[in-house]
Amino acid sequence: MAEQIFAATIDYQQLSANASSIIKATGVPLMAVVKADAYGHGLIPSAQAALTGGAAWLGTAFIDEAVKLREGGITAPILAWLTPPTTDFRRALEFTIDLSVSSLEQLSAIISASEVIRVRPRIHLKVDTGMTRGGALDEFPVLVSALGELLDEERIELVGTWSHLACADEPKNPMNLNQYSRFISALEYLESEGINPGIRHLANSGAIVHFPNFAFDMVRAGLLIYGYIPGAITTQRVRVKPVMELSADIALVKRVPAGATIGYGATTRLPEDRYIALLPLGYADGIPRRFDSELLCTIGGIRYPLIGRVSMDQVTVDLGAQTSIKAGDRAIFFGPDTGLTADDWAMAAGTISYEILSRLGARIPRVAR
Repeated sequence: MAEQIFAATIDYQQLSANASSIIKATGVPLMAVVKADAYGHGLIPSAQAALTGGAAWLGTAFIDEAVKLREGGITAPILAWLTPPTTDFRRALEFTIDLSVSSLEQLSAIISASEVIRVRPRIHLKVDTGMTRGGALDEFPVLVSALGELLDEERIELVGTWSHLACADEPKNPMNLNQYSRFISALEYLESEGINPGIRHLANSGAIVHFPNFAFDMVRAGLLIYGYIPGAITTQRVRVKPVMELSADIALVKRVPAGATIGYGATTRLPEDRYIALLPLGYADGIPRRFDSELLCTIGGIRYPLIGRVSMDQVTVDLGAQTSIKAGDRAIFFGPDTGLTADDWAMAAGTISYEILSRLGARIPRVAR
């Protein structure tokens, strides 16, 4: 089979190794977060690789993502957590998908669906400890009371209780310990009401690295299983390696005279004769249109800067005054073996590696290494 003219090549064996490393470091079960097409790495193969590496659970934002996993043959427990009350919860219940609950309205919608298809919902109670997105806050005591009644009637199963950290990539931020304390208080309240909180899970990727005592009964790793550490901080606690390489064939190489301008808006003018390369990926594929500092790619083991504005389908690269590079050679935007990472691209674009990875467009094939 001919090589794709551009591709995100994924080392799924390394993804498995990353999952194993996290489990070894924490000593508790791992929920591998595979939402958003597994952060751009391919939903089903990434989930399978994480499970091969020892992950016990999978996490998605939406029920549709979880259903795709089930339809792909995955039987491991799955938690879906971004589910408005208008969601068709029957699909989740039919596919044995665990659901996060943050409000009475949400709980009521789930119960209504369960009564129609006669399936007992598997619930994870989410507590707002300071992230101030999902999770029960003022409504928490009333929600706990409602859950208690449903548990007494054996109409639900409370599988777990969880929360999410806002600043886990900032280990010195006092909010981390504040959220930890509030989570402990919520757990104690449940127990005082005679309710077993089930699987307690708080730690995300940043907390796995920086706060070992946040592990409780399970940890949730998203970015970390794909080989990146939130905040781009070096650590010896968990050994992971990026699993994605983004690359493309060079479409054209040509000499351009001094004074020529490059791309839309003619924002870059060449001070001397240069060779440029044209690469067939652009902002429609997730390449940042604007970057605050020099954005580099690698060709033949040498780094070259992108120049001019990024177009919808293409970017241009400055090859210098002399070159032996030709059309058809492979350019690597970032990858584990180049020294250029999604963190480098994120820094140049003024964003985070999460966005660089997850925004990659659907027309880029995900190819197993």
